[in-house]
Amino acid sequence: MKRTILIAITVMALVFGLVAYAVALDASTTVNANVNTILELSAPGSVSLGSLNPNVSASNSVLVTGKSNKAATLSAAVTTGGFSALDCNLETPQSGLRGGNISVTDTVTGMVDYNVDGGSSISGSITYTLAQ
Repeated sequence: MKRTILIAITVMALVFGLVAYAVALDASTTVNANVNTILELSAPGSVSLGSLNPNVSASNSVLVTGKSNKAATLSAAVTTGGFSALDCNLETPQSGLRGGNISVTDTVTGMVDYNVDGGSSISGSITYTLAQ
């Protein structure tokens, strides 16, 4: 009988020992972050339309680049300055731009009329806007 009790105690110790190894605990960690808003825009400082004859338009390309981590719209506002006419494609806004390598080629077109003195140097400006 002592032998049976000893065997029973040994078996119970083994069973509880195995059960102890089968127990696992889980713990979770919540990870939080605040995402920064990125909005960058770059356009060349100047573009030349060369020498203009009256009533003959000239064009040149301008590369406008930027970054945005939200959907953004690129637009342009033109100030004609000394030109009789000055415009660009981005006066019609381009929307849905997003990413780290936004690149849009804009065509700038300018013209003078016969009221602009020959030999004069003229300028106008285009202000590009990238808005989220």
